[in-house]
Amino acid sequence: MNKEQIEKVCADKEQELLRKYFGNLVKEAAIERPETIGSYTKELPLQIEAEFRAFLQELWKEEAPDALKGTELVLEEKRLRELITEDDRESIEVAFEDASRRTLLERITKTNHKDVTYYKSLLEAYTRDLLLVMRHDFLEEITGKHIEGKAFQDE
Repeated sequence: MNKEQIEKVCADKEQELLRKYFGNLVKEAAIERPETIGSYTKELPLQIEAEFRAFLQELWKEEAPDALKGTELVLEEKRLRELITEDDRESIEVAFEDASRRTLLERITKTNHKDVTYYKSLLEAYTRDLLLVMRHDFLEEITGKHIEGKAFQDE
């Protein structure tokens, strides 16, 4: 596969994972209006990251440059997570607390779904950003070229 094909395969896998774990949050917010976070824990992005990393490792075995065939894929997940600002993680923490706490008024009026929807949307955006930087890091490994920051702005 060429670089464009590899990038498309990776982008398709990202979308598949986001659909698998987040579904259609807009429809859920409008129709179902969940009052609890359910399986949307703060660790969900790490679970999705692990699944994407396993996918990238398999792709690496098939598509690694000849000079790197048989070597382990080296991605910098921890550093990549830190590139996503502390503010994002703090926002998720605050939103998680709000969505997890149902006040008496929210129970009576069934309005905690607003906090839940906000939390889930932050979690999805954070996960989307994490997968994007992982994809770009992978493409740098495959091509041996540093991808300019502009590539992130095009997404």
